[in-house]
Amino acid sequence: MLKAENLSFQIGDNLLIDNVSLTLLPGEFTMVLGPNGAGKSTLLKLLTGTETPRQGQVWYGDQLLRSIPLSTLARQKAVLSQLLSLPFDLSVAEVVMMGRYPYFDLNPTSLDKQIADDCLETVGMFSFKTRAFASLSGGEKQKVHLARVLAQLYRQAEDRSVKYLFLDEPISALDIHYQHQILSLVRELASQNIIVFVIVHDINLALQYAQKVILIDKGRIYGMGSANEVLTETAIEAVFKLRPYFITHPETGRRVMIC
Repeated sequence: MLKAENLSFQIGDNLLIDNVSLTLLPGEFTMVLGPNGAGKSTLLKLLTGTETPRQGQVWYGDQLLRSIPLSTLARQKAVLSQLLSLPFDLSVAEVVMMGRYPYFDLNPTSLDKQIADDCLETVGMFSFKTRAFASLSGGEKQKVHLARVLAQLYRQAEDRSVKYLFLDEPISALDIHYQHQILSLVRELASQNIIVFVIVHDINLALQYAQKVILIDKGRIYGMGSANEVLTETAIEAVFKLRPYFITHPETGRRVMIC
């Protein structure tokens, strides 16, 4: 379980997160939505320990996040941020191997190499293994970084611990085919005792994939619950200043938003 209580964070006079509390459970695919500047990425940074709240606490299980040793945390938690570029001239394989750094001292083992290859295969990037990372498109870089965080959380058969995966707009540079492929993959990961926290902008993708939705506006949680409970006409109009219309998909019966 991940639990946050009464989180607040500000820069100067700007209150970016205002008294936010939430609980995330293993096996639950949580998607976070809100307008630009609502505080989504800041909340992710607080939940991962990248930023320190002005007030409030974050627990991973029964441990305070700030009390968990970094070496332990590196095997429990992986983060995919919006920053895709790297300051070093690395190959695709080397970028993915960064996810295995918590598991070896100087040189990766054959198991580490196999895990990195498997994760590249999972995201459809194995054939790019020897390419220079800097030469890739934005969408290709996004998939390589996803392979990196998958390698970091790769679970051995005997490992039953809860793991934590945080993704900040992981499909923003992908075409529609890969958006669905990646979200299907991440939803499957959530079923493997992993707490998944994903920031997205597409309401229809949240309606299709999310088991839990957190809607944020002006640093506060406007609504939290199932997609159908939270993403209502009233809520979307209040938060996004746009009147939505919903239709029913003729084959799946899901709600689909049009504007």
